[in-house]
Amino acid sequence: MVVSFGVGYATMAQHSVPENLSGEAFLQYQHYAVIGAGLSGHSASKLLVSFGKTVTLYDDMADPANETFAPLRELGVQLRFGKDQPLAEDIQAVVTSPAIAEHHPLHEAARKRGIPIRGELELGYICSPGARFAAITGTNGKTTVTMLMQKILADAGLDSVAAGNIGLPVAQVALERGPGSAGLAKVAFACEVSSFQLETIEKFCPEVAIILNVTPDHLDRHGTMDDYAALKGRVTENQGPRETLVINQDDPYCLAIGARSKARVRRFSLERPVDDGAWLDGDLIMLKSAGSKPHVLMPMSDLKLIGLHNVANAMAAACAADAMGIPRKKIAQTLSEFGAAPHRLELVATINGVAYVNDSKGTNLGAVERALECFNGAIHLIAGGRDKASPFETMIPKLKERVKAAYLIGEAAVPMERAWAGTIECIQCGTMDRALEEATKRASEGEVILLSPGCASFDQFKSYAHRGEVFRAWVRNREASQ
Repeated sequence: MVVSFGVGYATMAQHSVPENLSGEAFLQYQHYAVIGAGLSGHSASKLLVSFGKTVTLYDDMADPANETFAPLRELGVQLRFGKDQPLAEDIQAVVTSPAIAEHHPLHEAARKRGIPIRGELELGYICSPGARFAAITGTNGKTTVTMLMQKILADAGLDSVAAGNIGLPVAQVALERGPGSAGLAKVAFACEVSSFQLETIEKFCPEVAIILNVTPDHLDRHGTMDDYAALKGRVTENQGPRETLVINQDDPYCLAIGARSKARVRRFSLERPVDDGAWLDGDLIMLKSAGSKPHVLMPMSDLKLIGLHNVANAMAAACAADAMGIPRKKIAQTLSEFGAAPHRLELVATINGVAYVNDSKGTNLGAVERALECFNGAIHLIAGGRDKASPFETMIPKLKERVKAAYLIGEAAVPMERAWAGTIECIQCGTMDRALEEATKRASEGEVILLSPGCASFDQFKSYAHRGEVFRAWVRNREASQ
């Protein structure tokens, strides 16, 4: 995603913290360390500088000679790049980026000195008083539901922005709109929130929070499923009866989080009716508020999104939008018009009767299972990448039922084959191009070649989007040559 920074670097006015933010304890300091020099770090640095703060930007890997950092230097941001950089003695507070692990040496140094650590999400949130936040988290479907929520809110006439983990930092929106300003108070955020971001919140309290599902992911960072689920649950920890939590009735981790929440809890389910929320009754998506009669929102067949998991995503968005006061007719209209998010079950082409489907955003095993459930024909699965300590053996029942062969790439190819070789044919391919060549040789009319990696992309690609673009380019070149 390309993000446009609307505030000129060299001409950005510096000012004191706005009066309506002056009571925010985290903004009382003068010298801040910002850890991580990606989009979040850039945005946090500029926002703090706009308040007249001193900022030192740290990053283990970034190249200080890169021209993208020249504007930050012009603003007076000090760059400390490279591993083993010490935390400056006069640092008073830390703003960290989601990619920075909890036990990073700079975090440890800050904790030893009693220095507060907050994430860029928290900084952007406290600088956006009055703005409305719909926060979307969960293992799978976050980006789709974030884009869908933004579209519903915008179609209803609200000044809506898709931000957060989707690619546009909340701090950047606060900077561009004027932190603490009346204009920012009119913004409705559809905010994708990751478990990494939830590690470092303090006051973050969305008007509506959605937890779509909790399945194994990022266990290399979080350790156990219980710890991972507890982090997802932090999205509701500051909510009270005036706020709403939307959870998946069919997910036991979500139910446990909902039982502890102080918010109004709405549920969505593919399996059974609920007292307050949405469910599937045959082909009909039903919507109900507690104490009222059920209402037919729309037929499931009116959705453009593919798969039952996307029906669940649509119901989650409907519950949230309804709680925010959006008319149900407008919700149904947007749901009927909304297409798939990029790199999520995207049909790139059908060549000689074989469908080529890009699900590069399927970076965990739960996402792969949902993708496999969408197709009846035999599937040629391209999988692999950087492993996140995923339990590959849990995929065996679904693979046995749906997959004809697996074409394995990247660092996870060997452990995937070790887990799956007794169940399906596994072909070691190494690269995306080789996987597509081998799958194309073996696929017959009516079958599907599906890229749904189940792993992170960073061993061979810049991002899941880059991985999906490589898949797209190969398929389109093949189509053009036919």
